[in-house]
Amino acid sequence: MAFENKKSDLKKLDNISITAFRILSILNILLKEPLGEDDINQKIQEDIEGSRSLSNDTICIYINTLRSIGCEISRPSKNTGYKYILKSHPFKLNLFNDEINTIIEIRKYISTLGNWKLAVEIDDLFNQIFNLINPESKKIFLSAKKSTLCRETNIENILPELNLIEKYCNQNKDIMLIYNSPNSGEKEISIKAEKLTLENGSFYLWGYNDELNETLYLRLDRIKSIKTVNIKEKNKINKTFEVKYKLIGNSAFSFVPSESEKILEKNDTYLIVQAKINNKFKFIQNTLSYGSDCIIISPDNIRKEIIFKLKMMAEIHKDVSIS
Repeated sequence: MAFENKKSDLKKLDNISITAFRILSILNILLKEPLGEDDINQKIQEDIEGSRSLSNDTICIYINTLRSIGCEISRPSKNTGYKYILKSHPFKLNLFNDEINTIIEIRKYISTLGNWKLAVEIDDLFNQIFNLINPESKKIFLSAKKSTLCRETNIENILPELNLIEKYCNQNKDIMLIYNSPNSGEKEISIKAEKLTLENGSFYLWGYNDELNETLYLRLDRIKSIKTVNIKEKNKINKTFEVKYKLIGNSAFSFVPSESEKILEKNDTYLIVQAKINNKFKFIQNTLSYGSDCIIISPDNIRKEIIFKLKMMAEIHKDVSIS
């Protein structure tokens, strides 16, 4: 909740206002980072034009004033590097509905970027904001988050540490994990970790599986445990599929090819795309997300599988009664 502190001229303030402004400046400084007396002095002189150097006793008085209004500030010691640390304060934010909705929409947009690290940082910011807002704003915040980010995976529900999994991916480690599959329940899966992604609000771990001879695509919130193992190295012959499909409408207009995709043909109304895929399930998911804007050209087996899934979905919806 650090406030903007533009460089100010003390000549415009009386003595009481000068003291109050210095105290607020120290609060603002400590909200950003722990600092010792010398650093606090330097920051105040940078922020306030004409400010004189304050004695350590004066800074101590200002710190005690902040303590008297409810701020918990630790005393400088060897353990803290002789710095003042602001541990808590009594101030709360009051956010209006449109401000809360804007924050939620930003998080929703970040999901579309596929940048899982940025999403984690924003979620951490969310938690900080939530701890600062008043009870009424908290209710609105939770309601907006639940309705707008209903498909988002709560990072607190992910058991393995993300930084550790990223390390395994960077090192291409062989890992054994317990995975709770929605179709077959809990089972052991061995993979060579490749990468982490964020798609449609969920975190995924990609990894090559020797037994299936293909790359798997696993939701992190379904992983119950994970450990590194020593697996005898085999010749990795990863299954890849070459597919061709046609995009029309808005999907063709907004399409941006990835590294594995190539536009073969293009005009004002459609695109023909060729892609190499290593996970059929994910490709079919993406294809269905295009709706009627996507037509599979080849291979025939994937085209038939998508047609079968669409027929199954149509049959299921026939039996749904609208009350």
